[in-house]
Amino acid sequence: MKRTRPPSVTVPNFEHDTRLTYASLPPTPISPSPPATPVAPSFVAYQPPPFSLWDYLREELLVTDFDSHQELKWERVSNFLNIPLAMEKIIGFGFIVCLDSFLYTFTILPIRFALAMFHLLMPAGKPLAPAQKADLLKILLLVVSVMILIPLTDASKIYHFIRGQDTIKLYVIFNALEIADRLCASFGQDILDCLFSRSTLAPDAPTLRPLLYFFLAVVYNVSHSIVMVYQLISLNVAVNSYDHALLTLLVSNQFVEIKGSVFKKFEKDNLFQITCADIVERFTLSLMLSVVAFRNLIELSGSQFDFAEAGFVLPKSFGRWLRVGSPLRLSLFGGINGSMLWTISYPVLTVMFSEMLVDWLKHAFITKFNHIRPSVYERYTDVLCRDLANESAVGRRGARKHAYVDQGPLVARRLGFASLPLAVLAILIGSQSLALLFSRPSDTIEAGNGVWRAQSETEIKELVRWATWVVMGVLFWLCFVVIKIIIGINLISYAARRRAGMETREAEDAVNDFGRDPIGESKEERIYNRELKNILDNQLDDVSPAAEMGENKPSTKGGGGGGKGGRKRVPLEELTRFTMVKRIW
Repeated sequence: MKRTRPPSVTVPNFEHDTRLTYASLPPTPISPSPPATPVAPSFVAYQPPPFSLWDYLREELLVTDFDSHQELKWERVSNFLNIPLAMEKIIGFGFIVCLDSFLYTFTILPIRFALAMFHLLMPAGKPLAPAQKADLLKILLLVVSVMILIPLTDASKIYHFIRGQDTIKLYVIFNALEIADRLCASFGQDILDCLFSRSTLAPDAPTLRPLLYFFLAVVYNVSHSIVMVYQLISLNVAVNSYDHALLTLLVSNQFVEIKGSVFKKFEKDNLFQITCADIVERFTLSLMLSVVAFRNLIELSGSQFDFAEAGFVLPKSFGRWLRVGSPLRLSLFGGINGSMLWTISYPVLTVMFSEMLVDWLKHAFITKFNHIRPSVYERYTDVLCRDLANESAVGRRGARKHAYVDQGPLVARRLGFASLPLAVLAILIGSQSLALLFSRPSDTIEAGNGVWRAQSETEIKELVRWATWVVMGVLFWLCFVVIKIIIGINLISYAARRRAGMETREAEDAVNDFGRDPIGESKEERIYNRELKNILDNQLDDVSPAAEMGENKPSTKGGGGGGKGGRKRVPLEELTRFTMVKRIW
């Protein structure tokens, strides 16, 4: 039989064939694949499968399914359960710090303004110090901002405008206001630091520089205050929604925060910035919810006062609530039964509790996935306490003088707390609430047990009425001054007590540094995960970067952001809320 020869297969010459390439691009040479690294085969002892039904059932029913690694998971579970308590400690501490900074604007700053004005008006007095100029500019900034915002912030118009929007638009409004608040706080902090810096307020400084910075500060303060006003009224609309649809939207919007932050890589410096943001958010939300509850209480209770029946400076309807058999008494002693106070406080408490729950879950899962232990929150508290101790009169002895003359807490600047826009918001909403609270019929004046009915108001009675409220306002202000002093003293004392163990806690916190060991994993699991990572990150599967395509050439020196030769990590003592590391929030 004659063997036929198969036809020869002609292989096309791609090197000289131009039909398979684009005319506009040069021919791309195909480099040979790199030789594969030989991998030593892993021999596993062969286990014969069950050869009978009885052996299979016996192995399924009687085999021990416990793993030796499962005993190590309790540390991971205990850390997860301890995170809410550890987080609430620092949030509670930061909440008091924000309250101290907020009260400073209404208590200590007016006193400093009065002293600066007295020094300015003295004949043949010395030039003002930079700190006194800063006090004058702060009060002037508040006054100018309030005067600009009074005609622009009609609460009733804004309320009905937001209430008339669709649900989808309100969802966009909530998110846009939150983003605008954080961006304004980040940029405004730099503007205020430039305005109140020593170089700007020095006697030999250029004249136009303070004016330019003051103009920018007014623009920022007005813009941030408008954002906060809309946030407050949007929150009021959601709380007062009849079908609770907007309240559900607000709560669900908070839980979306978990999705955006949990499944990401975080280091402890990123977690510190998230904690600072949560502290400021918790304080701002608490203040806004208190204002919403107070306004709703005024709307529902009326504006007439009964000094004799209730015994306090409270609306007259409070006396009706405190009677025997009233809904309030039933709610206090026999369970909540639909009282007006519960109607007002229920949505407020719902929003506040959902915010706390979101913070607990967010921090618990972030620390779980990134193997961060709860001791890191003690380190965060130490950083804030060090700021408090350094800015106090005791801590400044022997230390370098701070570059800024702003006497507000340094820790509030680290937290990113915007006290001035929040003070403008409190002045605007507070003045509107007080005007609503003190409004009453013009022909009735109640005082003590007697009721005088007059056909026309006289100037003397009107003067006495306003003098009474002025005296009461001064007394309330003095009470807030005392509260501010007590809070400040206790904060400084607490910070001084914690300084004793800061070095020890800093050394122990090395367990949370970059390159930390995983929690709840044995040595065998770490080796397996490391080998698995090497298999997934095999360089043989990657294409070499080409500079012509706009990609960076591979580094020959090596080193990334946290490795050898890379960029130095920012220590916690130099980190603020708005310092850009890998990510801020």
